[in-house]
Amino acid sequence: MTTLETSRFGLPLLAVGQAHKELFHNDALLLLDFLINPVVKAVTNDPDILQPVEGDCWLVGTAPVSGWSGKAGRIAGWSGGGWHFIKPQESMRIIISGSNSPAIYRNAVWHFPSQIDAPTGGTTIDPEARLAIDSILDLLRRAGILPQII
Repeated sequence: MTTLETSRFGLPLLAVGQAHKELFHNDALLLLDFLINPVVKAVTNDPDILQPVEGDCWLVGTAPVSGWSGKAGRIAGWSGGGWHFIKPQESMRIIISGSNSPAIYRNAVWHFPSQIDAPTGGTTIDPEARLAIDSILDLLRRAGILPQII
């Protein structure tokens, strides 16, 4: 029997003669809505402490409980029909809006880039080099590659 979902993100596919096709189609659109420009509010393990509204997403932590049990590392999106889970793919990138920082999925683990501070101190100071480094760090932060300084 053929699997009726896409290979990468598990989006539901339609079958010939399938009843209630609109439900499967709508579910696929909902998951795509979560995947396009993926932004999550935060990383958390317990869905019971949340008060989600339609379209909100969270990154499920490493020790999920309650309704998220067994969903570690997935993106959890809320709709009127409940939680929808998206399995991340290699090199997938999301933004965590609570901290305005990126997370990148590599080797089956989410990685959270650390803040890189501008150079300070030293016995020999090169103002032009420091200006160039500051400019590069600023560009990487504005591009969402490095976390923002808050």
